[in-house]
Amino acid sequence: MASFDGPKFKMTDGTYVQTKSINVGSSTDISPYLSLLREDSISNSNRAVIFDVNWETETKPSKWSLSSVKLSTRSLCLFLKLPNPFHDNLKDLYRFFASKFVTFVGVQIEEDLNLLRENHGVVIRNVIEVGKLAAKTRGTLLLEYLGTRELAHRVLWSDLSRLDSIESKWEERGFEERLEAAAIEGWLIFNVWDQLSE
Repeated sequence: MASFDGPKFKMTDGTYVQTKSINVGSSTDISPYLSLLREDSISNSNRAVIFDVNWETETKPSKWSLSSVKLSTRSLCLFLKLPNPFHDNLKDLYRFFASKFVTFVGVQIEEDLNLLRENHGVVIRNVIEVGKLAAKTRGTLLLEYLGTRELAHRVLWSDLSRLDSIESKWEERGFEERLEAAAIEGWLIFNVWDQLSE
């Protein structure tokens, strides 16, 4: 049975985020992990999955290629390192993105959504740009243009010292600390979304 058996990180409110990192190969079945994320998002009553993507550029022909995906709920964080070229097993990820039962929430994601559609044919059906929501809800246009850290600080007033510590020496950090940063960022945006959607 699939489980999030990676490092567990304590958040500033005393809760924990359990992680799982997967280097996706041609025979890797990611569907059980996506199911656990969907179940966790539903049990948290707001059906939100925080998502973030990373891109690599290919020179010939010049185009962007999806290199990794981070998916988070309040208590889970899944990091998928993707192969290039993609394998058929990523159809599970495409179906997950197309789910009407999950709201995908992200920060500064408009360009990512366009690149996903143009380069990979991936369409995310139910998506919220949390910065735009924060700007509308709080009546402060600036919030729409902030990144993850700044938006979380303005909306939550959370202690970001651990994230700052990791990011200050990013190039020197090992994989586990980078995974912790991913978990913190996902948890922060989940809480921003949770607060704004009340």
